[in-house]
Amino acid sequence: MINTFPKQGYSSVVFNATFYRNGKKLNAIEHAEVANFSQLVRSYDKSENPDKVKVEFKDQNKGVLIWAKTFEVNELDEEIHRTTTNFSGLGEAEVNDLVQRKFAELERQKAIEQLQAELQVQKELNADLQFQVADLQTTLDAKKQVEYYSSIIGMAMPGLAKFFTGTPVAEAMNFLAGQEDEKELIEEGSSSSPDQRQSIIKIIGEFSATLSNQELGTLYLLFIEFEKDKNNIQKILRYITDTAEPQKTAHA
Repeated sequence: MINTFPKQGYSSVVFNATFYRNGKKLNAIEHAEVANFSQLVRSYDKSENPDKVKVEFKDQNKGVLIWAKTFEVNELDEEIHRTTTNFSGLGEAEVNDLVQRKFAELERQKAIEQLQAELQVQKELNADLQFQVADLQTTLDAKKQVEYYSSIIGMAMPGLAKFFTGTPVAEAMNFLAGQEDEKELIEEGSSSSPDQRQSIIKIIGEFSATLSNQELGTLYLLFIEFEKDKNNIQKILRYITDTAEPQKTAHA
């Protein structure tokens, strides 16, 4: 009977159970939920020890008495036993509700896992971008340094370039001076012994690379004076030689 209530259109069903013994009314259950019918009736049956029980089912919303019957206690025990042993599982509505909840839970878990995966991808992308930014910044700083020193060397062209003729530095300096052809510089240095000349020029270039900025600037100023008057080269050499000679004599 309880299972037929929803099909009859009753959605808010409660029950009353009044217990009697020897025609005398005992305690009663009023407006209890139908789902608790068996448990409550068994509990009261043990505590009240009745010989009869009157059961009523009502729809609270409609205020309608749906069904009522008075049982002998033995009959009621049989009814309750049959109801509990013949239970065939959840109804269609309950199954559908469980399926929907399980499906929603799985979808929510799937969405969380997808978001976590996307977050990991974004973290890796962010780390890669940070590395690229750092690499580009290093390249930019190096480029600024090259441009700075290039501007200094470029101002000394073409006079300074001839001192590096034939060295690996010559091509770069020639480029900085705006000259695409190094032929003129090569021709100027071809009159001397090629091996000796190239060796000397290479040594000068390697020595220049070891100088500090201040020392390189000083050397550059000397080169400017050499370019104005090449006799200054011999003058400086004699000065160094003459200065060093008394030191050697004194030491001897």
